[in-house]
Amino acid sequence: MNAPGRPTLVQRLRVRAASLTRTLTRRRAEPDAPFAELQRIESDPAYRALFRAQLNAAITDRDAEREAVLHAIEAAGERLRRLVGPGGSDERAA
Repeated sequence: MNAPGRPTLVQRLRVRAASLTRTLTRRRAEPDAPFAELQRIESDPAYRALFRAQLNAAITDRDAEREAVLHAIEAAGERLRRLVGPGGSDERAA
């Protein structure tokens, strides 16, 4: 028999069934933003074209920035060579 104040087997099964029902009927959370973005890119041709145009522009900007940094490094290297190399003291005085 059950001790006083202790739930019966039927009561415990009801609680468990209610918990399982809530778990199984709960709405699934919205997909993660990156996954939703990927689905939209794959399914919407106009959005895909816009995405590709923005991606190409970002790649072009990145390449231009890298090129500018490369030129700045080359110019700094050239100035350093002039300072350290023969006759470099002329530029230090200026």
